[in-house]
Amino acid sequence: MQGNIDLGKAKRGLLIVILLGVLAITVIIALTFNKRTLGALAKIDITFLFLAILAMILSWVFSALPFYILTRVVKQPISFASSLFVYLGGSFFGLVTPFGSGLIPAQVFILTGNRLSPGQAAAVTGSRATISSWLFVLLGAAIFLAFGSSLSSSAKAGILGIAIAATVWSLIILFFIKLPEKAKSAVDGIFNNRLVVRIFGRDRLGKAKTRINSEIDYLNLSLKDLFSYSNVPAILTSFLSEVTAWLAIFSVLPLILFGFGVRSNFAQLVFRLFLLFSVAPASPVPGGSGLVEGALVALLSGLVPTIIKGVIVLIWRLLTYYLTLLVGGIVVLRLVARSAHGNQTR
Repeated sequence: MQGNIDLGKAKRGLLIVILLGVLAITVIIALTFNKRTLGALAKIDITFLFLAILAMILSWVFSALPFYILTRVVKQPISFASSLFVYLGGSFFGLVTPFGSGLIPAQVFILTGNRLSPGQAAAVTGSRATISSWLFVLLGAAIFLAFGSSLSSSAKAGILGIAIAATVWSLIILFFIKLPEKAKSAVDGIFNNRLVVRIFGRDRLGKAKTRINSEIDYLNLSLKDLFSYSNVPAILTSFLSEVTAWLAIFSVLPLILFGFGVRSNFAQLVFRLFLLFSVAPASPVPGGSGLVEGALVALLSGLVPTIIKGVIVLIWRLLTYYLTLLVGGIVVLRLVARSAHGNQTR
């Protein structure tokens, strides 16, 4: 694993996340904490915090389920424990890299360690990402219908951006289903470039091109299977699993508020969280660390009492981000140890 995923880059990203997270926590505490905040914190109902933690665990379970389902469609089934490893291990790399760029490559790599070819792994991860994007399009459409007249131009732009991203994902999937030969032609064009040939050598490029073309075939066949009429139930089940996972994540903030005895406007909470989750992946800062905290403090204005707004943001961020980061990091360490042990026994 160490030779295929840049662990050094992940460590640097993790360091940035920790430093910016500490800075954000310090600023929030300095600006929002006082004696009344501490008094409210002492009276919190722990039951609701426990339910919020359970909601996050539930989100992991249902986020992992599509990998369990889709790998069966491509006839390379993995265990549910391995599906959890794919989700949590991939999430770790997504949370410590700019724009979440490490998410899908890490998921593909972990899947290849479960006997899937790179083409099959790319089909599974790409399909899951596409299904997830469909969910956000539907949620965005529902929010537009419910709040359309009161939405700001930036909110409308965010919803439009989600629709564009989902369309791009869907078109990429469609391209590899319908036009795999075009993809191979593009590979040929790159590998036959004189400069590329001069740098890497014709023999090495020939072997690489054969391997890549083979994986394009795997990708094409796997995507055809995944999106065939016979596998509509698997796609629908994966979609419903994503719905359940995101419902669990969206429920964390209301549960924290209930713990403080706050009954806020749930529809507005969902709307503002939707905006936050939609914009966060576009952050060049790993995990949106520091930016997300500040944005949520602003988004909760008018919905949450000022004296507890900061502590609610910190608890929410701890449960929805740092808990996944911690568990995902443990998964990555276990995968690295397993990979090192496998290399020693060869």
